[in-house]
Amino acid sequence: MKKNYNNKKRRYQRYFLFAAALICLIILINIGLIYAQESKGAIKGELLVEIKRGAGDLNLVSPTAFTVDSAENVLICDCGAKKVLKVNASDRKVFNYFSYAGTEIGDNHISNIAASRSGYIYLADAESNLVHKFSADGKYIGVIGRDKEKKLIKKIRYIFTDNSSNLVVIDSLEHKILLFDEDMKPTGEIRIPISDMIFSYVCGTDDSNSVYISSLKGNKFDVMKADDIKTPLYSKQCSPEEKEAIIAECRVIGFDAKNNAYAKAYLVDKNGEEVAHYLVKFVRETQGYKKLKISPGRDQQHIKILKPFVVLSEDVVLSYEIDSGSFRLLAYKF
Repeated sequence: MKKNYNNKKRRYQRYFLFAAALICLIILINIGLIYAQESKGAIKGELLVEIKRGAGDLNLVSPTAFTVDSAENVLICDCGAKKVLKVNASDRKVFNYFSYAGTEIGDNHISNIAASRSGYIYLADAESNLVHKFSADGKYIGVIGRDKEKKLIKKIRYIFTDNSSNLVVIDSLEHKILLFDEDMKPTGEIRIPISDMIFSYVCGTDDSNSVYISSLKGNKFDVMKADDIKTPLYSKQCSPEEKEAIIAECRVIGFDAKNNAYAKAYLVDKNGEEVAHYLVKFVRETQGYKKLKISPGRDQQHIKILKPFVVLSEDVVLSYEIDSGSFRLLAYKF
């Protein structure tokens, strides 16, 4: 009797385990189908380089910002290890560029990085609202945004450099753009009307050294000079192909050498649910545009990079993926 009872018990356990495994399989299949539907027709960027996470000269602990220099190298700031790595985009080799461990910059404070045409590297400290300047060989030069005890920047949002290697700082609290020369002295500022729906700021590559901003009102997307917001450089009434979709966000990423503008657009339906992500190239010569439907980013870490897309060269935009094992640079090509 006891033997039969045990056999019956084992049989029920096998049934239960089989049913549980089947339910898990169905759930996984459904998740896969949802993701496939979500990304239907979308492309994933080509892997440019994969860098391991963790300690080590050529590894990354906590990457928080990346940019492209004038030689089309990718510079990645690692707050966790207080260093900057350099990636040669041509041969995909990774170098330990320099360390900033001996400076006054605190742990996990760098939110932005910029590189000037003359070779200087700038790191934005979001905690102190100061910008730290380094030479082309990684030597610390000094701090920008402090005049004796007076703070010149209330809240750093973005930093850029223009064609003359001036530093451009976006102060989101004061709603203004601050300009600094190579001697780290302030040279001017541009006030932005608070009433305008500003999505992004970026420096152009033309000889005017202009700072450009973008706005989105309804489905009309404009790119204009910050000091002349009434005369858009690009103005497009966008009609999404997806039924009943609206453009929830559209940000300028940057410009290429021909001053074509690149933007990232995010579309939602009437309920605010995600519909599609696009990279858009606005062609200056023809006033037309091209677009790429891309897969939504899957950032599996708490780390969020403030500028997740940068222009590498004409028709090539970089982004990233990150998880506990590695940081991956991805290239999207038009």
